[in-house]
Amino acid sequence: MLSIQRRDPKEAHLECIPNLLPCRIHHDGPVNASRRYWAPEQDKDGNLEAYFRGRKLKGREVKLPDGYRGAVVKKGTKEDDAPKKNAERLKRRQLEDEDVDDDENDEEVQVMEEVADFKEFIIWGHEAVADRDDAFVKGIEEWMGFAAAMHAPGIEVQNEQKSGT
Repeated sequence: MLSIQRRDPKEAHLECIPNLLPCRIHHDGPVNASRRYWAPEQDKDGNLEAYFRGRKLKGREVKLPDGYRGAVVKKGTKEDDAPKKNAERLKRRQLEDEDVDDDENDEEVQVMEEVADFKEFIIWGHEAVADRDDAFVKGIEEWMGFAAAMHAPGIEVQNEQKSGT
C-alpha cells in the first residue's frame, strides 16, 4: 500500500513545473542550472526549444485537467503516526472481513512525502515536439477522461427478460 503524506501546512507552499526529458539522468532532485546550460525559449510555433548537452529538444506544455493537481514526492523520512494509524485501521477492517487471507494482513505501507505540486509539466522530445501518441500526453488526455467517465454517476442498466415465443 502507498500513502502520500502531505507537507506540513506551516511550511512554505512549493509549486513547480516538472520537465520530462527524453534521456536518463542519474540524479533526483533540484539542480542549480545556470542559464548557460538550460535556457528554454519559445519558437515561432509557440513550442519550447532548448539545447541539452548539444542536442536540440522541443518541448510542449501539458496542463492537468481542472480539479487535478500533480505531486512531486520522495520516499518518506519523517516518522508520523497518521500512516501507521491508517494501516492499523485497514488491518482491523480486514480482520473483521471473514474472507481475508492472513497474507493480506501483513501488507507493508510505503510512505511518500510530498515535496511540491504542479498544475502543468513540460514534456521534451528529440528534435520534435511530443505528439498525442506520447505515453505521458496520452495518460493525461485519455486516462483522466476515462477515469472521470468511470466514476461519474451513470445510467442504471436494467435486465429485461424477454420471453421467446
